[in-house]
Amino acid sequence: METLHVDTLLSVYQLVTAMLAVATLGGAWQLKAEPALRFWAAAFAASALTQTARAIAMGTDAARPWLAIGHLGGMLSALFVLLGLRVFLGHPLRWRWPVASAAAVCVAAPVLVSQVGALWPSLMLTLLASALLTAPAARLAQLAWRRQPGFPMLLMSTMLLLSAVVETARSVAVFPAAVPTRELAVQYNAIGLLATIGLVIGQALAMLLLLQDRALRQIERLIEVDVLTGLLNRRGFDERLRRLLQRGGPQLPVLAVLDVDHFKRINDTHGHAVGDAVLSTIGERLRETLRPLDLAVRLGGEEFAVIWAQPEPGGEARLGERLREVVAGESFVTTAGPLTVTVSVGVARARASCEAPEAVFSRADAALYEAKRAGRDQVKLAA
Repeated sequence: METLHVDTLLSVYQLVTAMLAVATLGGAWQLKAEPALRFWAAAFAASALTQTARAIAMGTDAARPWLAIGHLGGMLSALFVLLGLRVFLGHPLRWRWPVASAAAVCVAAPVLVSQVGALWPSLMLTLLASALLTAPAARLAQLAWRRQPGFPMLLMSTMLLLSAVVETARSVAVFPAAVPTRELAVQYNAIGLLATIGLVIGQALAMLLLLQDRALRQIERLIEVDVLTGLLNRRGFDERLRRLLQRGGPQLPVLAVLDVDHFKRINDTHGHAVGDAVLSTIGERLRETLRPLDLAVRLGGEEFAVIWAQPEPGGEARLGERLREVVAGESFVTTAGPLTVTVSVGVARARASCEAPEAVFSRADAALYEAKRAGRDQVKLAA
């Protein structure tokens, strides 16, 4: 096996981290709503800048303690990766102990070099600190992956776990008592550095995939959510009802379809702004009256739907009446003054888990039009 040159690998490490820092800084500028990118950009920048400072110190024949600055980049990078992951996952930042620990190591590293007269104590200390900061980040990623499995978070968890292992192994390899000769210690460190470069690239790829995955999820959510009311739209309704029917269980879902009575009259008399306010308020009232496992949907226009995932047996009429009262029981406060609004409701319980969602909806819709023909502001059950 050919000897690996540490100085060459450090130059490659400096170049790679500099390029990744520029890329993530550009992303952070473009995606201002993603604060995790700022921490991750700082992680790559810390590695690149400390290696640049080390090169300058070597080129100017600075005192040996100044060379320890090159050891700090990996630890600072691990710190920013941890903080960025916490922000990305929506956890409290809890920055005090990681920052205090990193600051203590930054002070101790050059002091150790000055006292011992060699660089290995500084490198060993900073590598151990990096491993201790990377380990909780790997644990966070692992827990996030268990809650919501997906390749991006699995990749991030794996890269962080391997990084913690490599950093620990490198810290042992540079300890003189652990390795027979200095040449062997240098070679082991070089192999570890090569692995670190690969893991840094892997972390960057995982970050990119995580951001892409989040963007796709947000797009899917926007596609399935009605802008005016914040409820699911027809696309989201079809998918959720299909899932509930496929899930089966002792209690099959109940579907109610609501239509605002004489809504065209509201628009024609008071304007579309008032009509939109009425629809938005209906959405709020439906959300407030439902349990977390139930779903409210705006199907389009003045038509809404509600899905009860686990209804009580024989409670269809009571559930439908509750919806009617939620809308009609209190006046709507609008710019045109208080308005009384009523709805007609059709309710259908799924007959079997194999029943098509379209069939359930068709029966509820038929019951709705029966309620309208019977005089509106009432509830009818599907046959």
